[in-house]
Amino acid sequence: MRSQFATSSLLSVLGAIECALAASLSDVPTVNDFIRRNGASATVIGDYVYFDGGEVAQLVDGELQKEAGFYDSSPVNSTISIDISKSWTNSDVVLNTIARPWASKSNQVIWTDKGEGSFYVWGGKWVRGANMTTNELWKFTTDGNGSGSWSLEEPENPALFNGLEQYEHSAYVSTADTGYSIGGLASGWTRKYRGSNQVVPGMVTFNMETKIWQNGTTAFSPFDTVVAAAAHYVPTFGTNGLVMVFGGLAMTITEVADTAGWANSPPYNFRNLTFFDPATKESYWQIASGTIPPSPRTQHCLAGFKNNDGGYEILLFGGYNHRDKFVYDDAYILSLPGFVWTKIPQTTAGGRRYHACVAVGNRQVLTIGGIRTGWDDPDPAPQGLLLFDMTDLEWKNSFDANAATYERARDIKNWYNNGSLDTVEWSSPTVQHLFVVANSTTDSGSSSSPDANSPDTEDGPSSTPAGVIAGGVIGGIAGLALIAVAAWLFMRRRRKGDRVPTSSDDGHHHGEVAQLGSRSETSPPGYMFKPQYSPIELNTQRSHAELSGTTSYTNTLLTPTGPVHMEHVQPTPVELDASTVRY
Repeated sequence: MRSQFATSSLLSVLGAIECALAASLSDVPTVNDFIRRNGASATVIGDYVYFDGGEVAQLVDGELQKEAGFYDSSPVNSTISIDISKSWTNSDVVLNTIARPWASKSNQVIWTDKGEGSFYVWGGKWVRGANMTTNELWKFTTDGNGSGSWSLEEPENPALFNGLEQYEHSAYVSTADTGYSIGGLASGWTRKYRGSNQVVPGMVTFNMETKIWQNGTTAFSPFDTVVAAAAHYVPTFGTNGLVMVFGGLAMTITEVADTAGWANSPPYNFRNLTFFDPATKESYWQIASGTIPPSPRTQHCLAGFKNNDGGYEILLFGGYNHRDKFVYDDAYILSLPGFVWTKIPQTTAGGRRYHACVAVGNRQVLTIGGIRTGWDDPDPAPQGLLLFDMTDLEWKNSFDANAATYERARDIKNWYNNGSLDTVEWSSPTVQHLFVVANSTTDSGSSSSPDANSPDTEDGPSSTPAGVIAGGVIGGIAGLALIAVAAWLFMRRRRKGDRVPTSSDDGHHHGEVAQLGSRSETSPPGYMFKPQYSPIELNTQRSHAELSGTTSYTNTLLTPTGPVHMEHVQPTPVELDASTVRY
């Protein structure tokens, strides 16, 4: 009896200590106590950045506190907002906390409905694998003042939704009315009682207006498998805008995603870029030029801005090389419509992965969190916040709410001014029309604005047909312009020996991957999309993770924050609801 009483008392004391430790930890540590933030998902609505989920490491009384006595980090149990209506530095910015009614998750999908002033989170990894629930979609409705409230969002087709696999490591993006989640990985961290890691094929969509979910396996989606890639919606090109997918790994559906699987799976490179029309699901490809980001690369972040010339620039920053075991500290800008990569100066704050990026203000990208070597490695960026000026190409510790309107950086602008766009070898006339012919009818004098994360950006391209725009000018000039364009296209086709599109060169494509085990980014291609056409042949070889001679980086293996892989069990292919018609 005494023994039972002593045991009960000890457990009570330990529980009280654990509660006291948890109470002493903060979702928003002071600048001096902050160590690292990791795994948050972020968006922008109105004058506020919102980010949710993940973990944070901090000092308590000058020492790295271990939540529950043995972890180097603690789950973030609040949604956090930052005011971007005024300027601040990452040392003095105020991070507002908002109560959240469920346990913390990392690497959640986040979809933004700017028209309604709300965003949704779904999927992700349960931090510590604790307090796991069934499949749920949560909606956050903002109040316009940096706060708001959470509510469960019920699907219109619950049978399909309840049958969806919960997962992380997907490439997610949202348009004006629909959220997309492409690929991913299910594990015991994402669903209770799951005994093995499993690659999730295809694409899941959620219509934020109708509340209808759709899922597609390989046969019903433009995508086969991709894990830990990043996606970005470019609203300025095509009838419906375009979704571009960058990086990631082509794991097979039957492959157990253990350490070997992450290291040996063929990567999608950044030279042969894949994108699709979010409405029609038509997929396309285009070869990029410039300084190509090295691969394999996963867990990187993207953000972009529309410029006043009708083009668009996307920042790619950081990520992880699972094959060679190091964190990337480099960053690049992809300029559209030229499909040209530019390597930008590296930040002194070091490389990172599992970070979030959003376009803020007129011309800056805000990076939130990210981890490099472990939780005990202090982030050089105060509060884990780092800013990049897309025009000046400078990393900064301050946000400028009054920054000038975004313009392309000088070197990128010079590339276009020198006529380099005319030298682009388009994958097909269809792709050329998407990026050059159609875009040339847009108003180049319009003001620039951030990407789809910004509340002031239109979520689709101009719907005004070229003829209507031309008709707004003098009819004779319009006629001459059309003749000139036709003649230019004819001469260009003759000069370049362009051909009538065939099944092998009509621009429909699947993301290019390197051959398994190969060190070449462009050796025998594989495909992210369902095979429909043969790819063009690439005959240049470029080694993985090869940076310029002036670049240095440290090869560091990320210290796991918990059990990394489940017990090896023969994987069972993910079952997607077969009773519902899919797209």
